[in-house]
Amino acid sequence: IARYAEIARIHAEEELQMLIDGFDRNNETVDKYLQEYYQFATELPIERRIELISDLVKYQDHYAKKSQIPDLAKKAPLKEATKRVLYVSAQESCRLESKTLQGDDTGRNKREV
Repeated sequence: IARYAEIARIHAEEELQMLIDGFDRNNETVDKYLQEYYQFATELPIERRIELISDLVKYQDHYAKKSQIPDLAKKAPLKEATKRVLYVSAQESCRLESKTLQGDDTGRNKREV
């Protein structure tokens, strides 16, 4: 039994050492990329940083809107949802055309504000 315990201890030590070595390599890689990031960030002008951040915000907004679309599609079949959107769009177009023909632009002005 003592021999099996010794073999198990040796295997456990080897596995732990392999895990530690793997973590060390990961830490070195993360450190390398972090140093590159900080160097890049310090060399980047403030205007470009602002531009990149605003692009990121736009991307996140677009992604959030895009991820909400499947939720809407689950609630109603696609054909029904498409028919509904087309019907509402047609009604809106007709209403805007009739108001424009009558010279009433209040509906359009409200939407622009």
